[in-house]
Amino acid sequence: MRIPWFKSRHKQAKLGVFIAKQRVDICALSLGNDAIAVLDSIAFNDVSELVKTLSELVAKHNLDAATCHVVLSNQLYQLLQIDKPNVPDNEIASSLPFIAKEFIHEAIDSVVFDYFSVPNQNKINLVYCSKSLVELIVSAIQQVKLELISIAIEELATANLFNTPADAKQKNTQMLISQQDYQEVNLTIIHDNQLYFSRRIRGFARLRDLHENQLDSPLLDNFSLEIQRSADFAVSQLKLPEVKEINLALPSHILEPLITRLQLNFTIPVTPLKHALIADNMDSGFLPAIGGALEKL
Repeated sequence: MRIPWFKSRHKQAKLGVFIAKQRVDICALSLGNDAIAVLDSIAFNDVSELVKTLSELVAKHNLDAATCHVVLSNQLYQLLQIDKPNVPDNEIASSLPFIAKEFIHEAIDSVVFDYFSVPNQNKINLVYCSKSLVELIVSAIQQVKLELISIAIEELATANLFNTPADAKQKNTQMLISQQDYQEVNLTIIHDNQLYFSRRIRGFARLRDLHENQLDSPLLDNFSLEIQRSADFAVSQLKLPEVKEINLALPSHILEPLITRLQLNFTIPVTPLKHALIADNMDSGFLPAIGGALEKL
């Protein structure tokens, strides 16, 4: 699923462009859809520098006229789960500004809304962000002569890493635990190519700084407890099969020892995130951009 704030008649994705408050990452999917290239990451002081930053990236990597899927960092939007409006499905999008009035503090005409469904529940995920930000992104992409296909959010982009063929015999429930910079850890649960659940696990932003001699800290037991609660919720409330695997994509320099320590608390496998198109030594910070590049697979 994508948040279709901007659509194009062209269909093939080539670039994934991840935009955060202070950086832009770009990844590219090969024309044969058989390889991902991590192209670059450039920091800036403020998102107002987006045009300049993108211009540098386009010139450096000869990306003129490439198509792209933009992915927004969770710093740049809000995501709320609300009851599904009692209107026909084809009227949900147009009803969002009226429904959102009771949930948000911003002026309705200053934000852009969209939504995606919560599978197996009578709820939707309401997404909104600054209208001026969306206008800035659209203008910046056009000025650097890239072709914008869609603007997505971080949770949906990283869920693309678990896409499998529609006729796959086994539809597994997967959990992804990821982190960007020093943001809170993000946990998502994906089943049958759909995002069923996501949450921020508060209080673990410094998990990436743990040293090997700190792995017996109660912090990891508390972290494991939060993971288990989410896995139990998927079964008891979302009615999903049990989580088959806990995939970690954390920017830790001791990821393997960390995984070994966490595995002591679980009977299901805890493993580094694996993907056929992603190298084992890939910087996990690029995952949202990679998910953007995989949007059309």
